[in-house]
Amino acid sequence: MPESERRRQLMAAAADRFLDKGYHATTMDDVARAAGMSKKTLYQLFATKSELIEALLGEWFAPFAIPVVPDGRPVRAVLTDLLSRLVMLSLEERQVAMTRVLIAELRCSEELSLAMGRQDVCRGKGALDLWLAEQAARGALAIEDPEEAANMLFFAAAGDYLFGTLLRIRERPSAAMLAARIERVVGLFLDQAGVLP
Repeated sequence: MPESERRRQLMAAAADRFLDKGYHATTMDDVARAAGMSKKTLYQLFATKSELIEALLGEWFAPFAIPVVPDGRPVRAVLTDLLSRLVMLSLEERQVAMTRVLIAELRCSEELSLAMGRQDVCRGKGALDLWLAEQAARGALAIEDPEEAANMLFFAAAGDYLFGTLLRIRERPSAAMLAARIERVVGLFLDQAGVLP
């Protein structure tokens, strides 16, 4: 089996174990067994459990960092599509489950906290932050702090839905509900940020 495939299988097994048992309760033995591989193989690819979770975090957060390719569309259309993609991703069942695990485990783990801190998305380098910074730099939007603007946009569009879903007190909203919310949020934001000529 090629190394890339072994790595993929180990990461999938680790994700399943972490989601099932939590980060701290999962051992490298658990991961190796779940992947049907030896611990030696596991340690050849991931020297520590923290290295393994960091790789998983990178994989989990990667979709939030996919950059926007300039295609000539108006700012409103690009922002609506980008925000829709990010909100839909954050509300996917597996992402919500992963977020629950991270919330539960972060308070007990400095290594997990450090691994989170090294993720670009957690340092204001997500797709939305970077796109807003580009728009501000070229004068298309009047934004002083693109990272703050990205957080405001995302949480205005999805905060209550995400919070309710995480706590299991609210069903995931329909695509139509999300689309209507995102349209309103983008409209309010552009009224404030001012699309410049």
